[in-house]
Amino acid sequence: MARVTAASGLPLTKQAKKSILGKPLTEIAIYTLGLATMDNSAACLFHDGQLVAAIENERLTRVKNDDRIPIEAIRECLEIAGITMEDVTQIAVYWQPWRVTTRLRGVLGKMATSSMARQAVAARTRAMFLRDRQAEHPSGRWSDLFQLRRVLRREFGPVRARLSFHDHHLTHQLYAEAMRDWDEFASLAYDGGGETASSVVSTVRGGQRSEVSRHYWPNSLGHFYSVFTAYLGFRMLEGEYKMMGLAPLGEPVFAEALQREVLRLAPGGTYRLNTEICDYHAALRGQFHPRLEALFGAPRGADEEPLQRHIDLAASVQHVFELAQQHLLEPVSTARSGLRHLVISGGCALNVTANGRLLEKGMFEQIIIPPAPHDAGCAIGAAMAALLRRGVSVDPRPLRSPYLGTEYSSTRLAEVVTASCHEGVALLGEAELVERVAQLLAEGKVVAWFQGRSEFGPRALGNRSFLADPRNEEIREELNAKIKKRELFRPFAPSVIEEAAPDFFEIDQPSPYMNIVARVRAAAQAQIPAVTHVDGTARVHTVSAEANPLYHALISRFGALTGVPVLLNTSFNIQEPIVQTPEEAMATFRASGVDVLVLGRFLILRENLV
Repeated sequence: MARVTAASGLPLTKQAKKSILGKPLTEIAIYTLGLATMDNSAACLFHDGQLVAAIENERLTRVKNDDRIPIEAIRECLEIAGITMEDVTQIAVYWQPWRVTTRLRGVLGKMATSSMARQAVAARTRAMFLRDRQAEHPSGRWSDLFQLRRVLRREFGPVRARLSFHDHHLTHQLYAEAMRDWDEFASLAYDGGGETASSVVSTVRGGQRSEVSRHYWPNSLGHFYSVFTAYLGFRMLEGEYKMMGLAPLGEPVFAEALQREVLRLAPGGTYRLNTEICDYHAALRGQFHPRLEALFGAPRGADEEPLQRHIDLAASVQHVFELAQQHLLEPVSTARSGLRHLVISGGCALNVTANGRLLEKGMFEQIIIPPAPHDAGCAIGAAMAALLRRGVSVDPRPLRSPYLGTEYSSTRLAEVVTASCHEGVALLGEAELVERVAQLLAEGKVVAWFQGRSEFGPRALGNRSFLADPRNEEIREELNAKIKKRELFRPFAPSVIEEAAPDFFEIDQPSPYMNIVARVRAAAQAQIPAVTHVDGTARVHTVSAEANPLYHALISRFGALTGVPVLLNTSFNIQEPIVQTPEEAMATFRASGVDVLVLGRFLILRENLV
């Protein structure tokens, strides 16, 4: 029987408001710090039910995929709010670490051949699991969660806040579900694995959540995809998007073998991963079962040029992943449940091709994926869970903006310009800035664009972006040579004003966070070849005037000049985390071959540099 709870995931009987120190919550300012402490570590801060800030630790430490306790992100959030750690009322964490022993027993169970052995395994469970995760995450460790208060005291002084730990997949869902005002919807959270589960499918109707299915680790679609990411020579937990970009160049000739021997779909939307030959932890060590080589040939070396069989294997893994995703959702699809809307969260939600395929198949009329569907977003979800448990309602509007990081003053920007440029760089008005930048883009110039608050999540959504003319097919090679220095098979994404998106792409819903792949209309492919992938698709970013007025104005003006209200948009970085500060923007501009830097209202040409 499905477990029915409030939409928050909390038992209905716990929804009544509580009090602190005998006073109603409405009379006390509550500061809630939300933390994700491994994988993509991040912090967020709420003031009562209002989200104040959210930032990934990597943006500040400059360590890609930083998985340590997010000390710098916490410090940044506190600074944005103008408070100290002593002001924080509660700290919410995106994981319940005491539950991971169940997951470990799945790894060690086959070692226990007797009652005595089972007792020994139970005694060693926690220590071995912590060591295993330490090997998997050399910086971020499970043990950090058991000493969190001590670490925070060491860094910030007195910590008066109450600590709470929340179900991992629920924190994914709560954050993602705040993206839309839908009364009824299906919700999928899936990734490598949470405390015990790897996929959770729920429905929400009338404010009540019903869990439809829970799929337990090690049956993990995330681990399935990551093992083959490593097999194809890319770095696990980072290079999955590279395999996804490679897939359209091949044919799924290995799909049948994968379904027969690696990932089997079972009745009722269930699946079974053959972990004997698809071993995630062995793959982390660069070790693969001989059966994989017998089926698919030798693994690709990281520095080897992909062979056709490697490309076909990428296509096959992507195809089978999409089939599994659709199979998982079949019990709650529109045809079966009547639910027209779907929310997707978890690391696997970054598979933008699979997301687009769901829409193309018509399984749901609309889907939404948040700007940070991976573990970083769980910092917000954990804080929401803590607030909802106390009966504090959360305002969803600030959560829907990806622009949640630091905004730098015009004085700070001017200091960077003065230190780096000759005299004569002017502070432009908004209209003149938009006009001049649109003209430069139309002339074929590449522009580094630094504006407002930094984005939360892995996508550059118009505040920390390199921009270029999508009509110029050669611009892709130029960008890779001058800036990105990445594999040529990886596509660039388009930003399009929301009202013009259906004219260029086969999509009839917003895609504000660049998490859905859609087909480029046949007539438009010749117009925007630089953002059209080899299979005729694009990872679409729709921009509304409400969400980002300045960026919308720029794309609109470019469209007025060229007839194409679309810009090529790629992240403002060179083999590093996306730039955060104006100093980093200037340094990356210097290191690149980019023609123009727009730093707030300052327009800087390369010849302006000292």
